[in-house]
Parts: sequence; structure tokens; C-alpha cells
Amino acid sequence: MSIDFDKLTKRQRDVLEAGTKVAKIIAERAPTEDYTPSQLDRARAVYTPDQLKEIEDTFCEFETFFVLSMFFQDYGITRFADDLTRTLLYRNAARMDKRLFRDNPYIRTVKIPTVKEGRFTLTEGRYAKGEIFQYDMPDFTAEYTVPKLGFFSSPVRFPAIYEGNTPWMSVCPSEILSMHADIAAARGKVLVLGLGLGYYPFMISGKTEVEEITVVERSPEIVKLFEEHLHPQFPFSFRIETAECDAFDYLNDVEPGEFDFIYCDLWMGAADGVELYKRLKTYEERFPSTEFRYWIEPQLKAFS
Repeated sequence: MSIDFDKLTKRQRDVLEAGTKVAKIIAERAPTEDYTPSQLDRARAVYTPDQLKEIEDTFCEFETFFVLSMFFQDYGITRFADDLTRTLLYRNAARMDKRLFRDNPYIRTVKIPTVKEGRFTLTEGRYAKGEIFQYDMPDFTAEYTVPKLGFFSSPVRFPAIYEGNTPWMSVCPSEILSMHADIAAARGKVLVLGLGLGYYPFMISGKTEVEEITVVERSPEIVKLFEEHLHPQFPFSFRIETAECDAFDYLNDVEPGEFDFIYCDLWMGAADGVELYKRLKTYEERFPSTEFRYWIEPQLKAFS
């Protein structure tokens, strides 16, 4: 379902616009709230047990409340985000579990070197302690839409590819959470459009429901980084083949019924993905027996 901005109430538009400003601050400034355990304890001691319970019942657990409150103050969020918006930001926020993140099969298995190939560099990205990021995609079906803000309470490293100095792809919490349902759905002979760090093919390659996987990627540098440094580490690498080709050129040569499942991930986000998404959707009629899935489809639909 697309967002009909004209049908939103003024309150809904205000919350959406404020949330968009918050997301922009995060993307442009990587806000970080450094704090010590003693600072957290002193902040907690200001409140009575009843007040602490009210904070957790109304907003979120206290450490998350503490970090977001500092973020709101330090980056002037209160200048444009009203009480409702801030309450929703608190309720949708999360202190991420470092142990759970590091136990992800890809993170646990694949070791990331620092290697440059053309304009791309394979390396590790890093979240500082208290660095605010979006841990999942916003829910555009909710009555009010705000970013889902997260942080780790200690530094965390994660696999990443940079194009120059710009992050191009990473295996971070938002990537992991946004692919969860699409990983569960994969079956049979799978075609994956878009390679990145190979997280999606890695995660589906061990499924008994998946027979074989073909990954299409047009960038020779990304294919080379994957084949030389990542693919050999995959436990079920024998199930994965890569094809260096434009996704649409490849699709035009696919026969009906050749693949049971096609997963499309050719965009950085909703902003640049809508037109590609619309174009890919036209292939569904050509392949009626094939199930199509699209990365962040709810968000793409919201902006279609």
C-alpha cells in the first residue's frame, strides 16, 4: 500500500516529517552518546522505583531512555519533535544485543579482510559505543511512522563494503532484520539479483528447501571481492554460482519455470529503489510459477 500523503492527518504528517529529520541527522552525522556505567547509575538514581517503572512501562528500558534523551538534547531533536514523536521514538528504540548480533551465522563464520578492488574496499565497519543508527526499517503501516533507533552499549564491528569513503553495503542489524522473512521464504532453485556481501545467499544456502542458487551482479569488482575473499568461506559454497551480468539482461534470457524463487535486492534504499522495483514487478506476469520477493518491499510500496 502506498502512502497517500494528502490523506494523512496534520498530526501524522508532523510526526512523519520529524522522523525524517531524525533519520537525516543519523545518516549525515552518525550521532554518538558516549557514557560510563557510573553516569548511567547516577542518572538512574535520580528516579524513584515507581518512576523507573513508569519510564519502562511508558517508554522503554532505562538505558535506552537515557541514551535517547541525551541524543534528543545534544542534537536539538526537541526543537522539531513534539511529545508524541519523542514518545514514539522511545517506544520503537532498542539497545541491541552484541552477543546475539555476533552469533549471527554470517558474522560468526565469515572473516573480513581489508581488500581494495577498483573503487570498492571490503573491510569492517564499526559502531562506537552509544552510536545511534536505524536498526530496522520504519513501519509505514502504523498509525504514526518514526525511525527505529538502536545502539550498542559497547563497540561493535561488522562486515562492510565502501565505495571510496561512502558506505555501500554492510551486514548490520537493519540488513539482518529486514531480510529475515525473505530468507525464511526461499525454496527450490533460487535466483538472487544483487550480490553485495553475499549475506542473502549465505543464509539460504544451508536450507534444505533450497536446491541451488544463482547470484547476478553487474559490478566486476564486487564479484571479484566475493569470489576471492568471501565465497570460499561459505560452508555451502557449492550451491552458489555467480553471474557477472546486468539483472534485467539476465532476466530477459530466463525461461518460465527455470527458477522457483527470485529475490531482488538492487537498491540502496526506498529512495533509489522504487523505479527498479516497478520495473521488476512487470516480470511476475512472465514467470507465473515463480515466487518473487523484494528487499524492503513494504517501504518500496509506501513510496510507489
